[in-house]
Amino acid sequence: MSDDLYIGPTLLDPGPKEPRVSGERVARLVFLPLLVMFGAIILVFFVLYQPVRIDGPSMLPTLRSADRVLITRGVRSVKRGDVVVLVASENGQPIELVKRVIGVPGDVVEVKGDVAYVNGTREPDRGQHISGFDGLSWEPVTVPRGNLFVMGDNRAQSEDSRYIGTVPASGVMGTVVAVFAPIQRLGRVH
Repeated sequence: MSDDLYIGPTLLDPGPKEPRVSGERVARLVFLPLLVMFGAIILVFFVLYQPVRIDGPSMLPTLRSADRVLITRGVRSVKRGDVVVLVASENGQPIELVKRVIGVPGDVVEVKGDVAYVNGTREPDRGQHISGFDGLSWEPVTVPRGNLFVMGDNRAQSEDSRYIGTVPASGVMGTVVAVFAPIQRLGRVH
């Protein structure tokens, strides 16, 4: 017999070793990224921001009914143009609203038709649905200290400060920062 004859692995020579994936390597490749992603989701959705579902057409085209948005937890300051979620009172009952801030304390707001004028200047165009001047006009309102004048972007279908008056700034739950669902609507809110 020849020494060159090979009959396969034996007890004395088991052959080449197959590489094994260690438990530590699996943890680094799979579990660590999952843990980081889970932590990021908890941080975004439960610590820094609060998820809210939009109900109704009053903020079209900016926000649609059934959009899911993230709002800041708490508000340090609100400025003109911010989209906010707030609790206001209508007929003595609390209602949750999503509206755009038109006037802050000290501003004089006048509404002609669906167009707001703040301190004599027409509000900026943010893509609002404005039907134009329809003959309706509201008396100028000076926004009191601690209050806000808010309106929906879909002016014809918005129950806002034109009808319920100014709203307490203390009722602001947060500022809308982004749409996160449905996925095709993903993006920042301006």
